[in-house]
Amino acid sequence: MSVWGKHQVRRPSALVALAAAGALSLSACGAEKEGTATEPASAERTAPQAASSAAPDATEQPDGSGTADPGGEEAATQGRGGDCTTDMLKAAMSASGQEMNSKYFDLALTNTGEGPCTLKGYAGLSLTDASGARIGEPAERSQDGSGGGLLKVAPGKAVHAVVKTPGKDVTDGDCWKKPARIKVYPPDNTAALSAEAPAELQVCGDTFTVGPFAAEAP
Repeated sequence: MSVWGKHQVRRPSALVALAAAGALSLSACGAEKEGTATEPASAERTAPQAASSAAPDATEQPDGSGTADPGGEEAATQGRGGDCTTDMLKAAMSASGQEMNSKYFDLALTNTGEGPCTLKGYAGLSLTDASGARIGEPAERSQDGSGGGLLKVAPGKAVHAVVKTPGKDVTDGDCWKKPARIKVYPPDNTAALSAEAPAELQVCGDTFTVGPFAAEAP
């Protein structure tokens, strides 16, 4: 056989090898392209699932989360006056003594309702004459007494606040006219109660204070 014939036999083998190598290279490139194309698609499919699973946590607040029983601890921390209303209360005031040149009085609110109620804080307190005209200025708040917390008032029971004014003898007789009645706004109420003023009550020295309600009389 001639040399030319030998070269003719080997040429097809070389071409086949080159073709196979090219096919492998193309398939590898295709695999890389497929990998980069499918990975974002997979991420897009899983993203909505992650969002839907997180949604309940973000909206799991109950509709009534901002409300509370008026007699509960939250009412006390918010400074609310409780749920005793003017129409279920009766006001009264009596002299309770004299000490350190001051005269003291007990302001009492009694629950006349059929069930218990809660009460917290200060009364609005003014003095009036027999016709209802106000005498002087409303009482200013003080820290006298041991009150300040939320109180549960059972039917027929009362809460008490300390009312104070200087004695006449230490103010050079500078006193308001004696009142006939007291006007009382229970805590967290806009309607007032009226009651007879004690005979000993006369504000002197333009000083007239009321403390927060407590469970016991001063």
